[in-house]
Amino acid sequence: MSDEVYFISDAHLGSQNARAERKKEARLCAFFRALRGRASALYIVGDFFDFWFEYRSVVPRIGGKVLFELYNLTSSGTRVAYLGGNHDFWLGSYLSEVVGLQIHTEPIGVEHGGLRIYVAHGDEFFGNASYRWLRNVLHHRFSVRLFRGLHPDRGALLARWASPASGEANVDRDFSVLKERYTQTAKRKFDEGFDAVVFGHLHVPFLWERDGKTLIVLGDWMRHFSYAVLRGRKFSLLRWEESGNHSAECRI
Repeated sequence: MSDEVYFISDAHLGSQNARAERKKEARLCAFFRALRGRASALYIVGDFFDFWFEYRSVVPRIGGKVLFELYNLTSSGTRVAYLGGNHDFWLGSYLSEVVGLQIHTEPIGVEHGGLRIYVAHGDEFFGNASYRWLRNVLHHRFSVRLFRGLHPDRGALLARWASPASGEANVDRDFSVLKERYTQTAKRKFDEGFDAVVFGHLHVPFLWERDGKTLIVLGDWMRHFSYAVLRGRKFSLLRWEESGNHSAECRI
């Protein structure tokens, strides 16, 4: 097993039309198959699904082929950690007990190759007071109980209605302003002793390196099909082509 470590985010499975979803799922399946035997760990950094909610005896039918490949990946020995984002924060035991994913509801600190790495979806640090209040309400156990009382089909319809622009709301914002916010947040984490910071959420991939410190924003699997890989102590930001090949570094 190789020591390579991979990071992806923001596939928003279930958010696009049928044709786009088929192409996206095919790319993800090919990508996960390619990681078998070469990735020691994979981090899914939020918003992998545009919506995910598990009832006691029902799970969404979205992304079944992709989950099958993730199951094969975990079965092959790759550790797969899934951090909830602002679209898929209601993650349940099906993903951990059946698919074999390690579920995290908060940002995490990990170590690979002697580097301390801070991993977070990224929405935790942005948004106004109203957004932060809504985020806390939706994460509350009482909200989960209320939602569980809905029929699964009605719950899914409500989630699609509430989803802002099918997960692409961040793409059209002022990129330079958000990039600066991410950079300042990462610097605070560097001051806490982390060597690298990995974020999702923004949908635009970029890599920033200064004085041995690294910030990576992963982009998405809707337009950019981008991901990061750590080999030794070196990060790269790449694009997974439809042909199933890695491309040159993906930088904006």
